[in-house]
Amino acid sequence: MKKRLLFAVTALFTGCSFSYAQMTISKTNALFAPMFKMINTTQEVKLGKRLTTSTTVRTRPASNLNFFGLGTINVEGQNYTPFGRSKLSAIGNITELRIYGAKKGAFHGFYFGPYFTYTHYKLTSASIREAFHDANGVEYDGDIQQVIKLNIAGGGIECGTQGVYAKGHFCVDWTILGMGFGTLGFQGGIEASNTSENFDLRNYPDDVANTKMGIEKYFTFKRTIDATSVTIGAKIPFIVFRTGLSFGFGYGANWHIGHKKDKNAIDGSTTQPTAPTGQWR
Repeated sequence: MKKRLLFAVTALFTGCSFSYAQMTISKTNALFAPMFKMINTTQEVKLGKRLTTSTTVRTRPASNLNFFGLGTINVEGQNYTPFGRSKLSAIGNITELRIYGAKKGAFHGFYFGPYFTYTHYKLTSASIREAFHDANGVEYDGDIQQVIKLNIAGGGIECGTQGVYAKGHFCVDWTILGMGFGTLGFQGGIEASNTSENFDLRNYPDDVANTKMGIEKYFTFKRTIDATSVTIGAKIPFIVFRTGLSFGFGYGANWHIGHKKDKNAIDGSTTQPTAPTGQWR
């Protein structure tokens, strides 16, 4: 038991030491992220002389999106624009495999390679109080909120250029362009809350049929109706593209890249000092 525990502890510390020794660059997107209130962080790690892998995690905490002008909701001939006081949230990931030039090596200069991206968006509107009528003309009330969820997943090929300065401490990464294909998963509808007793959207087919999402003229969806929600959903082909400008810094035991004195650290080799002749090594 003690031997197993010792082995586990040794393996843990060995893994930590290896991770620390790897040259790593941490970056953040300075081009579009602030414009859309996105928070993101990128970690790029060296895998070989010309090869790195990069992972970006990004999120947008739910916040108002006052300028977003999605379509109106039409209820019994009246138009509402609840997305004038909407909230948008998002979370996503970008994973890249970068191949750099043979002359400059990893982290330096022009690069290209495949990438995969996934992002989930959720847009919620303000609530409005609405009345619905059953077949007998009885009125039922509820607070209606529109919710739209988008899932974008795909991959493609990208190219860019990166420079590392100040003895490897400062990095500028420009993803020139990435393009590919993926799918756009759409799910939207209305949700009812604070309803009157016996409220059930399935009992108001006429009122539900008159409720529009504002995008029917672009797509045809099948509706799903339950007691407190009406949802529509579909997946369609989608062209994905990306570009960006990031700034960051390098760290790790081999972080002084781009200097002759660290050439051996760059390519992963080490040179052991030679002991004088006649001495025990």
